[in-house]
Amino acid sequence: MEDASTSANWLQELLSLMGYTASVNTSLMEAFPNVAGNSQNYWLEISTEGLQEQQIQRLIGQDGVVIDSLQYLANTILNNHIPSDTNQLENHRQNYNFYTVELNGYRSKHLASLHELAENAVQKVRETKAELALKHLSSADRRYIHQLLESFPDIETYSQGKEPNRHLIVKLV
Repeated sequence: MEDASTSANWLQELLSLMGYTASVNTSLMEAFPNVAGNSQNYWLEISTEGLQEQQIQRLIGQDGVVIDSLQYLANTILNNHIPSDTNQLENHRQNYNFYTVELNGYRSKHLASLHELAENAVQKVRETKAELALKHLSSADRRYIHQLLESFPDIETYSQGKEPNRHLIVKLV
């Protein structure tokens, strides 16, 4: 669990640099079936103990923009051992870890809403037999829905467009 300890310490230090005194608890979560090799899925939960409500809201940010940024930084920095050279990338993907940052139940509620969105999209695509575009999703949200819907053999997903207008397409195979 060296990665867990390292990730908790890293996030705690970042929070300290931002002016927040908070502990971080790390747990290993079940990964999606398509996660390869030695990859792990770590849940980094920022403790609300000692944080005021206003501080919690600032750390989450409007529409989760701050907590999403913290999660992006965690995934980028804590996986800095992964080379940017695409020729070597495939070998190292097996050691890529996934980090989810949680605070005050925000991430759990957000993932539950994404799960509901994905299920509704599948139902609508099956009923109408037409593809459906899910817009205004972050790259992490699109990846989460891609992974969720991989278990549906009759459904295909792909991302289309360029940021900030990139969207996820759900369609029948």
